[in-house]
Amino acid sequence: MQKVVKCILAMSVLFSGLSFMGTQAMATIDLMANRNLVVLAETTVLDDYHNPDSVVGSISGMQMLKVADCAPSAPNKSDCLANAGGKGYILVKTWMGNKWIEDNDKITAGDYWEMDREMTIVEEMKLYDQPHVGVYSKDESPKEVLSPQKVHVTAMYRYLYKGATSARAMLEAPIWYRISTKQQGQKWIVDPFVPEDIQKNERPNDRIIKLTGSELLYDYPYEVAGQGVKANPGVVQIVASSFFNVKIQIQNWFKIQLEDGTFKWVKTFPLFENESAPLIQFDLSNEKITLRTATRYFDIDGDSSLSLQNWLQPGSYVADKINDGWARILTPFGWKVVNLDRAPLERPQGITETQEIVKLTPDTRTYYFPLTGEIHHDAGTFNDQEALSFEKWISPPGINWYHISTYSGIVWVPEKPDLIN
Repeated sequence: MQKVVKCILAMSVLFSGLSFMGTQAMATIDLMANRNLVVLAETTVLDDYHNPDSVVGSISGMQMLKVADCAPSAPNKSDCLANAGGKGYILVKTWMGNKWIEDNDKITAGDYWEMDREMTIVEEMKLYDQPHVGVYSKDESPKEVLSPQKVHVTAMYRYLYKGATSARAMLEAPIWYRISTKQQGQKWIVDPFVPEDIQKNERPNDRIIKLTGSELLYDYPYEVAGQGVKANPGVVQIVASSFFNVKIQIQNWFKIQLEDGTFKWVKTFPLFENESAPLIQFDLSNEKITLRTATRYFDIDGDSSLSLQNWLQPGSYVADKINDGWARILTPFGWKVVNLDRAPLERPQGITETQEIVKLTPDTRTYYFPLTGEIHHDAGTFNDQEALSFEKWISPPGINWYHISTYSGIVWVPEKPDLIN
């Protein structure tokens, strides 16, 4: 396979933290952005920035503040930003009303949340006493490391330096997690890969790939130095794919099941020429492949017309060509092609027969298939009425989908449409 370089995001993205301007004048922050600040250490609150003695209290770290509402007509010259005595000040919202705080290294851009969750660490992580930013940036580099394990997370801090304005800087902003350890107590780690957050991107997939034997397989869709194992060469059928962003890199992985029943992940595209990736276009010598679920068939590659409802039953079929998710197979109707990327999305495993009553309303939307997202009937199509379903599927989040027959075709209806998408 020729070298494929991972894409760098070039679109303008509004990061969920802050966008800041790095000037030395009053406009130190971009007030047109989502105006959140994080206080790292105790900070004095002033009633009047002109008067250093007008102290009305203090704000302890760490916590998140919002910049006060400012004049939209002149957002970077408003009363929310000020200079006095060679220092910058920011007007923020407090329980006492809008007050002033000094804009120094105790204040950063970004977001901070207390939380209570479990997270899996998949590689060794350095342990910090505090996030290594702002007032803590001169702390010594940590010597303690945490080995891969489950950890308890108590807070998350997304750091963005106040001079950042580009989409790239926002995407590359480090994310810190405060974790509770048995021996070291509360510590911070930065930018871990979090498999629990990536699992929502995992999609069932039946495509056929060919491993050359030089690919590396990982326990998670993430490269960890020294943990990849060489793949055995051969043709395999994947069980899922995952597509997501890690900072500015787009990641795409295939999940396969080994002969011992364990699951591994392999990269779909290499970053460098010396990396190997599975083949996705190749010929077969009339080898058998498996359709794991009922699958639509077509005459030519790329034909995914929603109106075509010609189905093959699950089973083994002779195949002679694989073309990037498509397979040419021998059917009772001659040589046809099937889309193995879409097959488990159009006809997911676990569908059962039923005869349940489904209520349709003017708000009802119906879909061609449960997982592909194409709408068949938009809202406003039906009046209040009932339909008898003949099949049912329960999605991983627990949403019931019903297969019904309508005046204009057979469709799928989710029981809780508000949770779709």
